Amino acid sequence: MALTTKERTDLRKELVGQGYAWEYVDEWQPKTTLYLHAPKLNEQGDVVKPAGSKVENLPGSPDYVLTKARLGMLPYPPADNCECRWCAIYNAQAEVKTESKDGEVEEESVICQDCGESVSALTKAGAISKLRVHGKTHTSEA
Repeated sequence: MALTTKERTDLRKELVGQGYAWEYVDEWQPKTTLYLHAPKLNEQGDVVKPAGSKVENLPGSPDYVLTKARLGMLPYPPADNCECRWCAIYNAQAEVKTESKDGEVEEESVICQDCGESVSALTKAGAISKLRVHGKTHTSEA
């Protein structure tokens, strides 16, 4: 499928915004390796693959890697100084603590660094997932 000039430019801009090189659209390789910047969760909210996991031998086409970048899979491993939105949510902005409620099941809490609101769930992965949804309310207000 051939891209129009506008589609190619839009694809290029979005890939650059996700951390890819400007030339990627013109010089992509058939296969690539991506790293999870967000943990992969199952339907119950349990972590199946932690952030930082390497996923090899994936298609390298620009439209495919853009789709994966939107899901938190990028061409470089996550780091403490990574500024992608996934690392910001899962590392820099999350302050996780465990709470005990009078002998009941311990609950995981994540504090939003933007507004200070506490988001709780039964598991750490669930709390982080709720924080991601909560974080979207901040971006829609801006």
